[in-house]
Amino acid sequence: MTDYFHSDADAPADDTGAFELPHDVSAERYVVGAMLRDGSVVDDVLDEMTITDLHVPKHEVIAESILRLASAGEPTGPIAVNDDLTKHGLMQQAGGPATVFELESYPSTASNAGFYARIVHNHAVRRRAIEGATRIMQAARSGDTDVTEVVEAARREVELIQTGRKKHLEMIWEGVDTTLEELAEKPDYLPTPWASIDRIIGGWAPGGFYVIAARPGAGKTLAVVQSAMKLAHTGVVAFSSIEMGKKELQKRLLANYGEVNQLMIRDHILGRQEWERMAGARSRLHGAPVWIDARGSVTVADIRASARAVARTGKLVAICVDYLQLVKGEGQDRRLEVDGVSRGLKLLAKELNVPVIVAAQLKRPAPQKGKQRALPTLADLRESGGIEQDADVVLLLERGIEEHARDLTVVAAKNRQGEEKQVTLRWEGEYARIVDRKWSPTALLDENEIRRQQ
Repeated sequence: MTDYFHSDADAPADDTGAFELPHDVSAERYVVGAMLRDGSVVDDVLDEMTITDLHVPKHEVIAESILRLASAGEPTGPIAVNDDLTKHGLMQQAGGPATVFELESYPSTASNAGFYARIVHNHAVRRRAIEGATRIMQAARSGDTDVTEVVEAARREVELIQTGRKKHLEMIWEGVDTTLEELAEKPDYLPTPWASIDRIIGGWAPGGFYVIAARPGAGKTLAVVQSAMKLAHTGVVAFSSIEMGKKELQKRLLANYGEVNQLMIRDHILGRQEWERMAGARSRLHGAPVWIDARGSVTVADIRASARAVARTGKLVAICVDYLQLVKGEGQDRRLEVDGVSRGLKLLAKELNVPVIVAAQLKRPAPQKGKQRALPTLADLRESGGIEQDADVVLLLERGIEEHARDLTVVAAKNRQGEEKQVTLRWEGEYARIVDRKWSPTALLDENEIRRQQ
């Protein structure tokens, strides 16, 4: 390819011999320029290569800035990138502001960015192969190195060539200063809708995988919907609603915000007072940045694609799914299929660094005598053992019966960052919502308060 602005002098010198390491400066400029012109192609580029595949150092620095901005939902144009580089003290390493504008003006189109990204990646693999082979030869020629160590070193080099993820391998002590600095700041947990739950799990953590599990009709959908609407105060939310359609979710939210009985909404028997409340509920609901994918059949890949699309509209703060066992997986064995879905959602949380909050189905309880049912356990999760392993937090919901019908017990059956406790919330099914119980000095007074409000 013909270079557009600079010669291959931009490329770093190599020490592998007289020959030049494989690279294509024009392809790199094409890729970086396309991302500067259209931030929506960042995901397409990352599907084909990693930022470290870029051979020219300044290209890597600029691309890292673009990725940083895109991950935060910010514009990725040259002005925003130059501002980001200046803020991080990287302008000199990037070659100055003119370099960014030059790359942005490089003749490139978004539709071809993935194609040129593959070219960049292929050259990077060849470079790693040459560099790895050189190090293997040096180790083999050294008479002081044990043969076993030579073989092990060769194996590690081959693994790095295959993965291309050298920067993902770090010493345990690297970055500890940053970790200590973060401890002096407020945790970046996002609050749940319930203060009593926050006291147990801290809130929704970026990159965390959260499972809210219940038996049919016990409130798992309400809990996930309320969580999504609460999170929408801080950014955009991607919601895959496999069980319920958008209209059904809207009716529940109107009942919640307007405090209008769901039965009146279902039967269309709204009086003047109810219509006034519904108008207020509509105002609260209007503009909420929760994007609904109500397809009845989706895979983890579909959820990921939807989340990436939502992230282009603003800062993605969470992904919600209702519910896990309805997500399509792979394989003939149902248990392995659900395990694969669970693992995929866990990896999605880490990849996009947002909490993934999913509803899950529990087994129906066995018939038993007496009023009170035994509280659910992790063993009640349907069709999977992987959910328990993958989740950072598992909240199990159980509704009370008869005089305790307003009680919703929440068991933190797994809590990776805290204690396994339980708390009782208040079930307001007529308004399609779950709320914290009002404090009372004694359990007796608390029960009287519940009965009075029924």
